[in-house]
Amino acid sequence: MKKLVALLVICSLIGFALYAQGAKATAPTDGPGGKLVIYTTNFDEEYNLIVGGFEEKYPNIKIEAVTGGAGELKTRIKAEAQSPQADVMFGGLIYSDFVSMGDFFETYKAANNDAFPAAMQNTTGKLTNGTIQVVNLFVNKAEAKKLGVTITGYKDLLNPVLKGKIISADPGASSSAWNQLSTMLSSMGGYESKEAWDYLEALVINLNGVMSSSSSGAYKGVFNGEYVVGITYESPCLTYIQDGYGDQVEIVYPVEGSNAITFASAIVKNAKNMDNAKLFMDWIASDEGQGLWATSTVRPANTNIPITNAVLTPTSQIKLSTRDNDYLAKNQQAILNRWKDLWAKHN
Repeated sequence: MKKLVALLVICSLIGFALYAQGAKATAPTDGPGGKLVIYTTNFDEEYNLIVGGFEEKYPNIKIEAVTGGAGELKTRIKAEAQSPQADVMFGGLIYSDFVSMGDFFETYKAANNDAFPAAMQNTTGKLTNGTIQVVNLFVNKAEAKKLGVTITGYKDLLNPVLKGKIISADPGASSSAWNQLSTMLSSMGGYESKEAWDYLEALVINLNGVMSSSSSGAYKGVFNGEYVVGITYESPCLTYIQDGYGDQVEIVYPVEGSNAITFASAIVKNAKNMDNAKLFMDWIASDEGQGLWATSTVRPANTNIPITNAVLTPTSQIKLSTRDNDYLAKNQQAILNRWKDLWAKHN
């Protein structure tokens, strides 16, 4: 019996050794390796879609990710400049970030840059455009019906019955909230007009102190029925519609006008995993990567790639107000300071 047991043990060990050897032999051994540290503002579906595709293409590269609001992550990149902890900022960057913190990013143009329409190419040398984001309002149908309100645009947010029932993210911490703030200004009279700033003051009063520190708080709060309206952006909202919750929530593109904003990624200056960071920028801009976005709730920056997701409303059916990126880049902080003054005045 002892001999039999010993024989079984030996056979088991040999079998395990052969299995391990086979597993090792089938594991990918070629291609780039090492790691890639990503700072990202992207919500789960978008992150998993693009980063998951990159991992399939480069299985030997280990991904480490830190998620957060755009303001938080950009602050970290600045603070870590002497010893960068991130390799790339994935999403959350717009043209004004090139103006305000371009020195914190590496100069690099993705291999497929020239395949983009001229307006969407990397003209800054730093920002690799990935997606186009349209801002919108997100409405909980049942809660709106209870209050007897119909929401078609920004003016409807001033309805007194909505006081304290609207949620926005902080424009100083969230890129989507900043885009909403700048869109409201352009759609409600102009960046420096008294009409637009009077509107914003009235909105601050009706928000009644409700503000989320991150963009996700706005759309999640509406979906969960905590708030009637969220001032947010379309990609995560469309995910709810795509997942079958269109009877509970709806997307409203303001009748006064929305904005379409190009969102970008960039390599952190002196990134420790520079080669892998460049591979990631190439992946974002590749036809394959852009094609993945086109199947999702996110609009690809390469508008030559046809959108294949039926839940996306064609841009031609959305009223868009004019957006002056140069003006906003030069005046972003002044606008944010003025907004903060209004917030402090009424809260």
